[in-house]
Amino acid sequence: MREGFIQMSKDVVGVDAGGTLAKIVYTSGRDWGYKTFPTYKMEEINSWIDESFNDPEIHITGGKAAFFIKSLALPAKRMNEFEATCAGVRWLLKEKGLIKKTGDHFIVANVGTGTSLHYVYDDDYERIGGSGIGGGTLVGLSYLLTGVADYDTIIQLAQKGSGRTLNIKVGDIYSHEPPPIPGDLTASNFGNVTFMKKADLPKEDCIAAVVRMIGETITTMSVQAADRLQTESIIYIGSTFASNIPLQDIIKEYTELRGKKAYFLDNGEFSGAIGAVLHNREHDHFL
Repeated sequence: MREGFIQMSKDVVGVDAGGTLAKIVYTSGRDWGYKTFPTYKMEEINSWIDESFNDPEIHITGGKAAFFIKSLALPAKRMNEFEATCAGVRWLLKEKGLIKKTGDHFIVANVGTGTSLHYVYDDDYERIGGSGIGGGTLVGLSYLLTGVADYDTIIQLAQKGSGRTLNIKVGDIYSHEPPPIPGDLTASNFGNVTFMKKADLPKEDCIAAVVRMIGETITTMSVQAADRLQTESIIYIGSTFASNIPLQDIIKEYTELRGKKAYFLDNGEFSGAIGAVLHNREHDHFL
């Protein structure tokens, strides 16, 4: 069991049923674990729960929670998705000793299929916005541009490419005078059409440009929210960050350039499932 986790007297399974993936956190006594399934594989999920646990207590959150409750072979309790996510983030921050750095109010950018923004303060939270830009965009645009739809392959290609050549930078526009903002910033994603017409664009550069566009867009939204709510800390979580070093690097660089602090949590994509596990248990200890 990881330090700080509450020991449960009964097997508990927390499920964050997202549009693409079902993120699962489970506990049996002092043992905790993490697992993911494609959301649609309900028969496989039911078999795994039946084989792994004895009469577990199941808590479900996420956009596909209603579908899961109807499809599960066992009864389940439902928890509000945003409450579960924010509770899980706060728990992870405390467990990893980061809450002293982030403070007790911060922005949470949850990047799954799309992106949802939350403001967490003291023991409360508020959803403050979101965007359709997210992991679904990454896979969809990568497929349209290159024919590649496998997530792991997309990330491997992005690591080898450079998306900057497909973009117009601020310095390109202010080519004969000092720019009013850093010249290396992107002025237009995929705006360098003149270059595109002349070049045979490799898949690596096309996908890297998609990653950069997504990273810059998410960061801009998050930083603007942090400015408005007067916090320096932005917590980036979600399945889109799993093994996605190119996206993390872009977001970290851009967040710090804008004067904010970026945090990426290990197992952050399981925040909703962690919050679901802890629902109605030792409430004061994790909120």
